[in-house]
Amino acid sequence: MYYHSYEDMPIHVSDVVEELLEQGDEVYLFTSIKKSFLRDNCPWRHRSRVINIPILNMRFLNRLCYSLLLSFILPLWCLAERPSFIYERASISAIITMIIARLFRIPYTVEVNGIVVEELRMGRQSPWRILITRFWESLVYRNANLVIAVTEKTKESLVTQYLLSPRKIKVVTNGTNTRRFSPFNQNRAREYFKLHDEKVFYVGYLGTLTPWCGADLIPECAPFVLARMPSVRFLIGGGQEPYLTSLKKQVETKGLKEHFRFFGDIPWSVAGLFISTFDIAIVPTVIRSDSGASPLKLFSYMACGKPVVGSDAGETGEVIGRYQAGLTFTPGDSRGLADAIIALLQDPKRRNEIKSTAREIVKTHYSWGTRVAQTKELICEEIIRDSR
Repeated sequence: MYYHSYEDMPIHVSDVVEELLEQGDEVYLFTSIKKSFLRDNCPWRHRSRVINIPILNMRFLNRLCYSLLLSFILPLWCLAERPSFIYERASISAIITMIIARLFRIPYTVEVNGIVVEELRMGRQSPWRILITRFWESLVYRNANLVIAVTEKTKESLVTQYLLSPRKIKVVTNGTNTRRFSPFNQNRAREYFKLHDEKVFYVGYLGTLTPWCGADLIPECAPFVLARMPSVRFLIGGGQEPYLTSLKKQVETKGLKEHFRFFGDIPWSVAGLFISTFDIAIVPTVIRSDSGASPLKLFSYMACGKPVVGSDAGETGEVIGRYQAGLTFTPGDSRGLADAIIALLQDPKRRNEIKSTAREIVKTHYSWGTRVAQTKELICEEIIRDSR
C-alpha cells in the first residue's frame, strides 16, 4: 500500500516491489501513482498487479479522494484475494488500511521511515496539522501487528513518544538496488552529463531537497571550500519545488552560480550514471533527534563506489564510521562540512581505498535483496506467532 500525492514514485517503493518480485513473491500494489508513470518508469509493471486509485489534483482533496475510494475498493479486494499480509508505508490513509485489515483479520505491517511530526515541525507546518498527524500516527502504530522502523533511533522514538511495545517494533534499515546503482566509467558519465572540465573536482548531491535533507547547507559551505580549493564544482540532482527554486536563489545571492550545476529530476535509469560523475558525494542531513535517519542516498552513493561526506546524524554517521566510508561533520555546521570535503578531496589514497570497498559493503549488508528477505522473515514470524 502506498499513497503519494506527487506524480512520481519514490525509488524506495519501486525497488522494494521489484525485489519482492525477484524473490518470487506475488505482489499487488495499491497506489495513487499515475498509470502513465508506472508504465514508463517501472520495469516490473507487468510482473505485478497494480490497483491504481485515482486522486484529484487539488490540495487536501487528493488525500480525501484516495481514502474514500480505498475504503470501497480494499474490502472487495480482500474478500476476493485474501492476501497473506498487507504492508504499508506510513501515511494518513493508513488509518483506512489498518481498520480494514483488522476487520478481515489480515496481518498488517506498517513501515516507519521517520517520525512525521518532527518533519512537519522542521517544515514549520501549522500546529493543527501536527496534532492531526500525531493522532493518526499513534492510532496506526498501536493497531498494527508489526511496525518496521528503519533505525534503532526510530524504534526508540516510537517506544518513548507513542508508548509502543518494543516487541512490536523491528528494525530493518534501508538499502539500495545494486543492479541499478553500480560504478560506471567516470569519463563516460561526465560526457553524458556534459561535464567537460577535466581540471576540477565534482562534489555531488542526488536526492530530495526538503529542509531536513540539508541541501541548503551546500551553498553555505561552498565559499569555505572555494577559498581553499577554487577548482571544486557542485552538482545538484533533485527537482522538488519550491525547494529547488529557493536553492537556486540562495546560490545566486551568494554569487556562486558559476560553481554550481543544477540538473533537476534525474531519471532512475541514469541515477547511477549521475553519481558516477562525482569525486565525492554528500549526505548533509540536518535532523539530529531521537527519530534517527536512514537516507537511501548514502547506500546508493556507496554502491557506486563513491567516498561520502555525511552528517553524523542517525545511521549516516554510524555507517560511515563503522565502514570507514568517508568523513562526517556535525549537522548544520557549514564550515565543518567544508573542512570534511577539503580533507577528503586532498586525500586521493583514502578515496581510492573507499572506492574499492564501498560497493562490497553495500552488497553484503545494505542491498534491497538482503533487506526485503529480512522483512519477509519478520512478517512471517509475526503471522506464525499470532496464529498460535
